[in-house]
Amino acid sequence: MWWGFSPALDIQFEINKHETNYQDKCLEVLIVGASDARHILKTLASSYLYNDRIIIYNVIESTLEQVARSILLLNTCLETNLGLQEATRYYLEIFGNTLIRPATAKYLIKSSNQLSNIPTNTINCPWLNLEQFKHKDRDHLEAIFKFWERATCENVPIVEYWDQRIRRSLKTRYDYREGVFDWDYHMILKSRGISNLTLQEYRFWRNNGIAFTWLEGEPVRSNPTLLSNIIQYGPGFIHYTYLGDITNGPFFTWILEEKKDNHMNRATDIAEREIMRSIYEIRNQESICEEFIASHRDPSILNGTLVIETPNKEMEQESWEIGRNKYKKNNVSWINIENHKIIFHPITFLQTSKHKIEYINKFDFIWIAHNMVKQLPNLVPLLKKNGIMLVELQKYLVELRNEHLQNFVNELKSMAQQNGLHEINDISAKEHYVAKFCK
Repeated sequence: MWWGFSPALDIQFEINKHETNYQDKCLEVLIVGASDARHILKTLASSYLYNDRIIIYNVIESTLEQVARSILLLNTCLETNLGLQEATRYYLEIFGNTLIRPATAKYLIKSSNQLSNIPTNTINCPWLNLEQFKHKDRDHLEAIFKFWERATCENVPIVEYWDQRIRRSLKTRYDYREGVFDWDYHMILKSRGISNLTLQEYRFWRNNGIAFTWLEGEPVRSNPTLLSNIIQYGPGFIHYTYLGDITNGPFFTWILEEKKDNHMNRATDIAEREIMRSIYEIRNQESICEEFIASHRDPSILNGTLVIETPNKEMEQESWEIGRNKYKKNNVSWINIENHKIIFHPITFLQTSKHKIEYINKFDFIWIAHNMVKQLPNLVPLLKKNGIMLVELQKYLVELRNEHLQNFVNELKSMAQQNGLHEINDISAKEHYVAKFCK
C-alpha cells in the first residue's frame, strides 16, 4: 500500500529501448498505483542524459493518503535547503520506517505544516498540479498534512499498531514468529533473487516496521504517514491503525539493480546510495562519482551488519508540544524542474477517462501496479498507437507461491491480448518483475 514491489524505472530509457528514434518534444506519462513516486524521481534524475523534453506525469493513487505521501517524498528530494545526506535519510525514513529519528520527525512536522498550504493554493508549487481534484478532496489533502504535523508531535503508538497486525496475521504462530520470518526470507525471497537484503534487516522490519537503520540517532518518533483513512473530526482527527504491508517490505524499489556479487552492502546502504545518486543528479544534472557516495558511509559497518534494538516504548510515547514552531509559508525553495510537471488525478479517472475525447490515445507510456491490473481495459484506450504499457508483476510478494505468480502472468497475457496489446518480449513469472506491452 505504501511502497511498490518493483524497481524505480527511468521512463525515457524504457521508451528508447523500444523506439530508439522517439522524437516528440512532449512526453505524456500515466502512472497508476505506484504508491511512492519512485518512477518520477528516477526519471527526473536521469533527464540530463537525454535531449530536452517536456514530460508530464499523470499520477493516480487509490487513496489521498498515498497522494499526500508522494508529494511529501518528492518535496524531500526537490527541496534546496537540505544537505544531500540529510535529504537522503529523511526520504528513506519517511518512506519505509514506522519509527523515525527526532531530526527526521522535526523535518516531517515542518514539511507537513508547509505542504498543507499547497492544496488550497496558499503556496504555489511550480512542479505540482492538483486542479483535477474537487475542492473537498483538496481540503482532505490539507487535513492529512495537518494530521501528520499533529500526530508526529503526539507520537501515535504505531509500533503497537504494527504488533496488532502481526498478531492477527500469525495467530497461533505469533510466539514462533522468528521462525516464520526466517522461512519467508530463506525459502522465498532468496530464491527470487534478493541478494543484498540481509536476514537481520528483514527480520527487524518484520518485527517492528523499521527497514532502514544507521549508527547515528535512534528512531523513537512515530511516522504517521503510514496511517490510513485520516478524517478530520471536529478539532481533531480519527484514523485507522496500520493497514499496510507487513510481509514484503519497502526494499524492492531501490536495491534490485545491485550486482549480485557485491555482498559488502546492506539493503539500507544500497537504497541510500541510489536515493543519494538521484537527488545529486537532479540538483547538478551530472552523474555522481562513487567516491563521493563512499565518503558519506560509515566504514565501521562495511564488514558487518548493523542491528539496532527495538526502541523503548516509553520514549516512543513521549509527546512534543503542538504548535510550538511556526513556519513561514513561503520559506520553502525547490529545485527548478521546469520541463517536468506532475498532475495528480482522482481515482475516478480510471472509470471516466475512456469516455473523454481529450484522453483517448493521449499517453506515450503507461505504468500499472500489480493490484490495478483489472483496470487495464479502461486504460488501453488512453494509450497512443505504438505506445508502451508496463505492468508490475508479483514476483516479490512473499505471500504468493510460484503457481500464483504463473497464474497472474497467464491472466495478464489473456487480458492484454483481448484488449489489443502485444508483448514486447516473453514474460517469465520467475525472472521478470514487470511485463512490457505495446499497442
